[in-house]
Amino acid sequence: MTTFGITVVFILIVLITRIVEYLIFIKRVSKICSDYDWKYIDEHGYPVIDVLEDEHYYLKCEWSAYNFLFMKGPSPLEMIFGFKRLTIESQYNENAVNKLKKYEVI
Repeated sequence: MTTFGITVVFILIVLITRIVEYLIFIKRVSKICSDYDWKYIDEHGYPVIDVLEDEHYYLKCEWSAYNFLFMKGPSPLEMIFGFKRLTIESQYNENAVNKLKKYEVI
């Protein structure tokens, strides 16, 4: 195998590893979002109407963790090709992290 071939194989292995790591991270973030949203609803009560009326509530409800983590967070390509570790604290801004810590979901 040539040097070029070894380089291509190495890059593919690194890329596949990062994609798998990203998918595991996104699954964890989704669970955190669900926990946060339901804890927020338990504390405030009124948002349950938004959730029951519209299955896509997170698109327009600013309080939803899905909204401020997925919709307003970094793009998937940024996460996959970036050099930051895939952790909540390194990927999201301090405001989002503090909201999650308030409800003890991270």
